[in-house]
Amino acid sequence: MITRLTKGQQITLPSAVRRKLHIEPGSRVEIELREDEAVIRSVTSDIKDFFRRAKHIKARQHLSAAQMDELVDEVNAEQ
Repeated sequence: MITRLTKGQQITLPSAVRRKLHIEPGSRVEIELREDEAVIRSVTSDIKDFFRRAKHIKARQHLSAAQMDELVDEVNAEQ
């Protein structure tokens, strides 16, 4: 798909791309540079997916950074 860069240095994502990536107004996207190309991916769906998978974790008070990292690793290991 081809789109055009505006004078304001913005691009419009084609509707097929927005639908496929579940991107809507206000959604966050990540742009990764790879050699001579840019890869766009939805961050919103990753964040929603992470929290969906982390729902079983009960809130605890006074967690250290290391303990928080362990919980994140547990959730990621369940993928």
